[in-house]
Amino acid sequence: MKPVALAGVAGLNLVLNLRMARNVLVTSEKMETQQGALLGKRILLVDDERSVRETLRSLLCHDDHEVVEANNGAEALRIFAQDQFDLVLTDLRMPFVEGDELAVKIRELCPQQPILMITGHPQRPGRTNPVNAVLHKPFDLDDLRLAMAKLLPKLDDCPDPDVCPAG
Repeated sequence: MKPVALAGVAGLNLVLNLRMARNVLVTSEKMETQQGALLGKRILLVDDERSVRETLRSLLCHDDHEVVEANNGAEALRIFAQDQFDLVLTDLRMPFVEGDELAVKIRELCPQQPILMITGHPQRPGRTNPVNAVLHKPFDLDDLRLAMAKLLPKLDDCPDPDVCPAG
């Protein structure tokens, strides 16, 4: 990243770190996702790092999503048991109940619940980690939108509201 200094207000200096795009070519899949970004979904965001939650909340709110935060898996389970969500977005490594354990418990409560895991660790969906998809850190807003777009459109076709999350 290259720091960029901005000046203009007396006594105020602002330095921004801007990540320059390495590849300017945008795939048609990414372009469609950007233009038709999913809007207004209800998302349970689970991460033990406050700064990560705040950053993700900001990105998600940019697309008018309603975000409910939990700072660990145990808190997320309490919240999930009392409410409905279009998506659960969870970190893997957390205290008390880790993300893969959270996914197992959510699957017991609601087998059709879309779950997207974000992690910096090598991880894949599977029997011991029953998430729908894994998004590896670092990622950007386009990556997040694309992962969500692959999971959430299926909700519109769900015939039984008792087994599908609120849409």
